[in-house]
Amino acid sequence: MQSAKLIRIFIFMICLFLGVTAQAATLNQIRVGQYPEKIRVVFDFDSMIDYESDEQPTKIILRLKSAAAGPAIKNYLDVNDLVLLYIEVEKDANDLKIVIPLSQAAKYSVFAIGDPPRLVIDFNRDFLNISSSGTIADGIEYLTVKKGLTNGQATAKALRLDLGKVLVRPALAQKPLPNLLEAIANIFTAWKEKKSSRLLQLAKVSQIVKDNNAIAGINASYFASTGRPLGALIIDREPLSFSINDRTAFFLDECNRPYIDNLTIAAYFDLVNGTRFSLTGMNQQRGEKDVIMYTPAWGETTGTNNFGIEIIVSNQKIIGIKAGNAKIPEDGYVLSVVGPGVEALPDSAKVGDQVITKVQILPYSANPNKIIHLVSGGPRLLKNGQLYISKYEEKFRSDIASGRAARTAVGITNQGQLLLVTVDGLIRHRKKDKDQIASVGVTLEELADLMLNLGASEALNLDGGSSSTMVINDTIVNNPTAGYQRSVNNALIVEPRD
Repeated sequence: MQSAKLIRIFIFMICLFLGVTAQAATLNQIRVGQYPEKIRVVFDFDSMIDYESDEQPTKIILRLKSAAAGPAIKNYLDVNDLVLLYIEVEKDANDLKIVIPLSQAAKYSVFAIGDPPRLVIDFNRDFLNISSSGTIADGIEYLTVKKGLTNGQATAKALRLDLGKVLVRPALAQKPLPNLLEAIANIFTAWKEKKSSRLLQLAKVSQIVKDNNAIAGINASYFASTGRPLGALIIDREPLSFSINDRTAFFLDECNRPYIDNLTIAAYFDLVNGTRFSLTGMNQQRGEKDVIMYTPAWGETTGTNNFGIEIIVSNQKIIGIKAGNAKIPEDGYVLSVVGPGVEALPDSAKVGDQVITKVQILPYSANPNKIIHLVSGGPRLLKNGQLYISKYEEKFRSDIASGRAARTAVGITNQGQLLLVTVDGLIRHRKKDKDQIASVGVTLEELADLMLNLGASEALNLDGGSSSTMVINDTIVNNPTAGYQRSVNNALIVEPRD
């Protein structure tokens, strides 16, 4: 009995000691460590602390039982991080109350460590917040995305499209209308007017959307400094340019079904004597050993030199043969040949002869009905729901394949919905007299992961950098890298279905 009494007294003394210890706990220091993968907040005490935590997605409230703040503790500690805004400390009866608001709904963990006594909170920088602004039109949902990365935050805009309710197609930039003075001048110089190339125009995405009375649009394929699209492009069944290195393309068939796949183009023309020439390109500058097909989209003439032979075709018949810079018929095309075999052309091709020309689009694995619209991009980002970044196979330069940048992408969900996405590049905002980076851009790998999180099973990178632009109802909704819209050759536009 005596030993049991001594044990009870001993336990009481321990509990009393612990109670006094908890009562005497003092918060001496708050430390914030900012690392690429996390933010760590450490509360240093002079003894073990009893605490309760109210953990919410965007706020943490800590109640430190019977605790006091040391002389170095301020009521407000400004952190101003992309995840953590500030730390507020206040006395609440016999306790300390600590409030930690979060700027993003990030994952975190709270735990205590002894020797020396500390309370630690680790905040994960790898957050993903997708918020919907609702539908901007029937079949068009508008989303804002914030993604936490090791280097900071990336902000993105996305459109989720129901292809049963909207139409998506590529559209070329159009020649701007003349102003009043230009219009007056054109009246007196009408004889100088020449048909300009449909393929070499540049315009802002907002202008392309407006010219087509569309609801929304994003920039689409890569283009050369001349304005010519780089890669395959088909609009309303009309081929306008050929693919490069069999790169990935986005296309729609006559049933408005979307596809993303690598593709190759098999193209040739046959003369009546059986001679076949493989086409090496369409609507582009002719090289030293090229066979190029020029359509009316290229302009009034081919613009070539006299080192080749050009066959002018209308209604599948030869209507003319000349050395270079042939006029392109409105209802036909020109086959421009230079290099091996050109010497035999004058004997093999005659005016009035029939010419059979074939241009076949051959996807690697997709099996669409007739392709109506197609726009090339690359590299591929997702294939069958898995990351599949084909930047080396498709021979992209390092400025596209590597590093962070503003990006534009198109994706397809398992339900057949379409995703149009732009990610802001490096954007700085001024806040509380400090430069705050609102977006750092993404790598191709991070873009692929983002598309996967948005629900895509297939995804394709499009032209990015300063070209990346999204327009909704005549308003630019993203932040173009240059601070203004860059003029582009073509855009993917969204229209209501009739």
